[in-house]
Formats: sequence, C-alpha cells, structure tokens
Amino acid sequence: MRILVLIAIGLLLYMIIGRLWRSSRPASPKISTEKMVKCKQCGLHILEQEALRQGDNYYCSHEHLEADS
Repeated sequence: MRILVLIAIGLLLYMIIGRLWRSSRPASPKISTEKMVKCKQCGLHILEQEALRQGDNYYCSHEHLEADS
C-alpha cells in the first residue's frame, strides 16, 4: 500500500514540475503575416499599413511621395 502512495505522489510531482517547466520557457516567436510593399522611389520594403499610398504605388515617406508626384 505504501508503494502505491509513493508512486502516486511521485507521479503528481512529476506532472506539476513538468507543467511549471513548460510554462517558464519563452514562447516561440510568432511569424508576421502582414504584407510588405516596396517604396516606388527608393525600393525600401515596409509594412503595407505603414506605407503611404497613392494609386497603385507605395512610398516610405512624404518626401518620396512628393518627389514622385
């Protein structure tokens, strides 16, 4: 009977320590799925949401937008 109790306690400790160890590891980095676009003026690739758009063209700054107009 004592052996069964010791095995149960050991199994419980193993599960608790394993769960704590897994939660303390850093999460894997998430891969960005956001679309990248190319500045028509300089060729720099930037996120679409950060780019300035005029028609079908994208620009990385107001200067490049104005220079191409």
